[in-house]
Amino acid sequence: MISFLLFSASLLNFAFYIFAIGFVIALVLEQFVRRTDNERNLYIVETNRKYLWRQTWIVNINWFACNVGLYFFVRNLQSPVDTFWNGI
Repeated sequence: MISFLLFSASLLNFAFYIFAIGFVIALVLEQFVRRTDNERNLYIVETNRKYLWRQTWIVNINWFACNVGLYFFVRNLQSPVDTFWNGI
């Protein structure tokens, strides 16, 4: 379970950066398209920006849930015992 949560958290971290960068690009494109006054293109860019904003939040919440799950699973693990200095 811990390896699954670690994999999920790292994958969600990667996906967050993709969606966040896409959102910033969509913001820049939206400002550029607003100057052209083309309603169809403006609708496409706004829809894309709203989608990326929503996905960024969803991925971020799932990443946070994976980290909370990791905290609770790892908290109860016993620390390894150092037997090197015991003469064994």
